Amino acid sequence: MGAEFRWIEALCLAGVILATTWVDVSFEEKEDTLPPVTSLDGQILLSTRSAMDSLNLDLFDIGAKATFDLEVISLEPEKCAECDYELEGRRIMGNVNITELIDDQGRSGRIEAEMVVEHIEERDSNGFLLQEWFHLDWNAGASSFNQMIHVVHSSPPWLADQVSGSFLVDTSTGQSSRTGPNLVTEQISEGVELVRACLPDSFTCNAVSSWDIEMNVNRGTVGESIVVDAPPENIEVSIPENLDISESGLLASWFDLTESDTIAKSSCLQDPGDIVAAGTWNLDGSGSAILSPLSSILSSAGLPVLQIQLDAGTLTVLEGSSVTCSHYSAEDTISQISVIET
Repeated sequence: MGAEFRWIEALCLAGVILATTWVDVSFEEKEDTLPPVTSLDGQILLSTRSAMDSLNLDLFDIGAKATFDLEVISLEPEKCAECDYELEGRRIMGNVNITELIDDQGRSGRIEAEMVVEHIEERDSNGFLLQEWFHLDWNAGASSFNQMIHVVHSSPPWLADQVSGSFLVDTSTGQSSRTGPNLVTEQISEGVELVRACLPDSFTCNAVSSWDIEMNVNRGTVGESIVVDAPPENIEVSIPENLDISESGLLASWFDLTESDTIAKSSCLQDPGDIVAAGTWNLDGSGSAILSPLSSILSSAGLPVLQIQLDAGTLTVLEGSSVTCSHYSAEDTISQISVIET
């Protein structure tokens, strides 16, 4: 999938898992604050093409089943040089087994993978989200990939305690989605919640007798946070002349782009290595998009939905020998989006 930035589809699946782990963040203690999530286990029926592609399974028919058993760890990232406030985050890691894989020859197979998902965020003293990092490391042999996105928000979209109410409504048994019956949460015993949901555009999930996602969310006492390095920050990269034009990536499918002369310098979250192709495009007008289609699932445990506001600005894509970088910067605001994929 390369320059189309597979991470955006990976958010669809990894977001399901990440969403249920983020305890409602508040700078004031609340009596009804839920205990933190300690582990997750369950299964996901990959009933859509995008769900299969999100795990680099584009050579297999839809309908594979992913079972997982994951541990949740609280992170205490070092403060980054460009940060004004302390960072916090979660790491979700463990095994994912994918079975019922059928290729175009009708042969069946399975994949055993290790997954690490990290989400780190910076919030101001009022709880508004300023910037965030999303990292997905999928270790599955030939289907492995590693991706990161960094978003600097020009206008913080959410207070920490506003996310859930924007997408979910309370029910007699738990919560469900405002946008349709694609998610239900239910407490089944003390410290254990059952999350059932449908993937976007799934034709086999009716949200009554069949579900794409069934997951146990286990809450309890967790150990101390693990201190980790600060997330990567952008470095300036000089762009050689007379390169091939790179693909414009996923953003081009959502917004109108006008090709421009490739600029002399751009930014990347790590050294891209030898640059083999590059391109620059102008974004006209403005728009906004929620990158993960699973907004209700992402907010089911108070996780900030990755919302991006794109104003007029410039998009540059660098295809390097080490990574592919995409960097968007707005003309009149501080809004930035940086993506790397290996």
